[in-house]
Amino acid sequence: MSKKGFNMQTLSVYMSTTLVLVLLGMMGILLVVADSLSGQIRKNITVSVIMDADMDETDIKRYQSRLDKRIYTSQSKYISKEAILEEQKVELGADPTEFLGYNPYEPSIELSMQPEYANNDSLAKIEKQLLKDKGVTEVIYQKDIIGAINSNINKIGIALFVLMILLSVISWSLIGNMVRMSIYSKRFLLHTMKLVGATWGFIRRPFIVKNLWIGLISGVLANITLGALIYFITVQEPAMSTLLSIVGLATVAIGVFLFGVTITVLCAFLSVNRFLRMRGNDLYFI
Repeated sequence: MSKKGFNMQTLSVYMSTTLVLVLLGMMGILLVVADSLSGQIRKNITVSVIMDADMDETDIKRYQSRLDKRIYTSQSKYISKEAILEEQKVELGADPTEFLGYNPYEPSIELSMQPEYANNDSLAKIEKQLLKDKGVTEVIYQKDIIGAINSNINKIGIALFVLMILLSVISWSLIGNMVRMSIYSKRFLLHTMKLVGATWGFIRRPFIVKNLWIGLISGVLANITLGALIYFITVQEPAMSTLLSIVGLATVAIGVFLFGVTITVLCAFLSVNRFLRMRGNDLYFI
């Protein structure tokens, strides 16, 4: 009966630790998705570099090649004044050249920015740099929209980070309590071993080894569960795969594994030390 109770208690610790780590891992995956999504949103932010209408197309494309090499450029697209004229004919339902006698539009280069430069502070510096380039007459980007996008992304990021910290603290508390409860039933055995002269290190060793295995196995089981969950999500929603970076998921998996091992071993160490410090009579009142 005692052996059965011990086995059930151990199984309960394994299952509970695994479930807590799965919950923590899901939060980590959510952070990865949020980071990837914010990066994609920022990549869609474009800057229009308006070129001199009299500038030769060959020179514009040569300048475009130089822009592609700059650290803030993700990709670029050249739009000729003829292409702009054709778009305006469709939108206006008329040909501006018929009453103006010439094409009033200027060629441009649409720049998609690297995510880290897609904010108003960086874009203001980039604008000044671009305006110094030969042939550039104007730089256009939507400051208000970009400011609102970055503000909302930052707020979401802060909220998720705070939630992650709170969940980590809660997870630490839950797993710590489970480990302490598993050692609590052995408190009198610990005291007896101490009385017969066993060193604290000798007494701690089996508990630390046992909880090390709990952390290792729970971490593996949690990562297997998270992997199955990710597979199910990507099968149901293939578009989600673009938001789940390999590096981000690997970081979450390693974090879950290390968190599980660290917390179980540390809590076992602290719990055993706590009981070893107590006098025999005090063990009856906790």
